Amino acid sequence: MKILSISDVHGESNENFINYLKNNKDIDLILINGDITNFGPLEFVGDFIDNIVDLDFDVFAIQGNCDPKEVPDAIKDSNGTCLHKNVKTYGNVIIFGFGGSNPTPFNTPGEFEDEYLYENIKELLLEYGENMEDGDLKVKILLTHAPPLDSEADKIPGGVHVGSKAIRDIIEEFNIDINLCGHIHEAKSIDNIANTTVVNPGMLKDNHGCLVTIDDDTLDFNVEIVPFKE
Repeated sequence: MKILSISDVHGESNENFINYLKNNKDIDLILINGDITNFGPLEFVGDFIDNIVDLDFDVFAIQGNCDPKEVPDAIKDSNGTCLHKNVKTYGNVIIFGFGGSNPTPFNTPGEFEDEYLYENIKELLLEYGENMEDGDLKVKILLTHAPPLDSEADKIPGGVHVGSKAIRDIIEEFNIDINLCGHIHEAKSIDNIANTTVVNPGMLKDNHGCLVTIDDDTLDFNVEIVPFKE
């Protein structure tokens, strides 16, 4: 199985990304890690997602902090799947999704207090654990817009860490395999916290995404940053 993750679209379509998809039809699922728009317009959400779906890819998406509060509904109205406050199984993976970010200095629309992030993401994980059947082994992916605190994924220029303590606490307390995030455009990276691989693919405008390749038999996985432009 192959999953491609992108983040921080900010209302700009990217022809290099579309060409990459056309040349890599073996990808199974596209994940969008938030900030689909740049404070709107809402119409861009459906247009962007449906253009990907029209190429025969499944799309799961969450909103970011720069997305208007109506973006989750706009995702639902598209041909994609809204993963905000949601859990979906897809083949040999299970994906827990929560959009928005911890507070920023800019008072953007999609901000949540860390306590709220922690309690809601924890609820998703516990609900899955309670309903998990014996032998139901899957790669566990946490899809967030905000990166975890004190990681390579949350460093702004100057080296200051601005990520979410709540998401870091979740990673340290639960058995998450991969955390796909975004939010900090300059922090394109692959990092590790405990046993969790943390990936920020950077801003889509910069022509990068994260490709997750999973062995269907062993559930071993490989994570890499891939360029959309040579």
